[in-house]
Amino acid sequence: MSTSTYLAVMNSVGDLHTAIADMSALSRIPIPPPEILREADILVMDANAPVDTLVEAAHSAVHSGVKVFFEPTSVPKAAQLGRRKDFLSYLSYGFPNVDELMAMADGWIDTPEDLSEALHDNMKTIKYAAEELLEQMQPDKAHLVITMGKEGVLLASKLGSDVTYEHIEAAGRVDVQNSTGAGDTLCGAFVHALLEGEDETKAVRIGMEAAVKSLGCADRAISPDLRKE
Repeated sequence: MSTSTYLAVMNSVGDLHTAIADMSALSRIPIPPPEILREADILVMDANAPVDTLVEAAHSAVHSGVKVFFEPTSVPKAAQLGRRKDFLSYLSYGFPNVDELMAMADGWIDTPEDLSEALHDNMKTIKYAAEELLEQMQPDKAHLVITMGKEGVLLASKLGSDVTYEHIEAAGRVDVQNSTGAGDTLCGAFVHALLEGEDETKAVRIGMEAAVKSLGCADRAISPDLRKE
């Protein structure tokens, strides 16, 4: 079996135009055994593995006292996992963009008109979708790091029955060469910051600073200049 392969075609401003992927190797990805999970603080997953594998891994992690972080990967996969209420209930953190947030919150793919409205109504629709999703996640405490492109990031946090929001604006002018790895960079830097003891707001800021480096990297998805500072 070959390794996973992903080919992206970018447009003139560094945004994704189209892509093709072969992730069949991930159909055989193993679930971390309990003795491994018990040594971990966090389990980070994206949606490329089979749904049943993701659900079983998340279930095992939570029962081992491990927090589950989820990166939805794509809108169709976000919608598919959004229909699995058992999976959502295991999540402590999610990293969707606006399209993926809407799909996860209601389990279906929204129309371009719906998405356009969500981006132009002072974040009312985004906050409504965030509350819908947070309600289905871990009951005591959960967070969504919602990426909004040039509008920055909306951090939605649930503590018990209370939901709060913090809008972290994007950096000024960014020379975008390649946007395919920015979300993964933000997620990885965010997780690293939490493990270093930072709170969620500080971790988002660190993640956004790292994402800017990957946005400016023309020849690869993730900047090789990322390092602990």
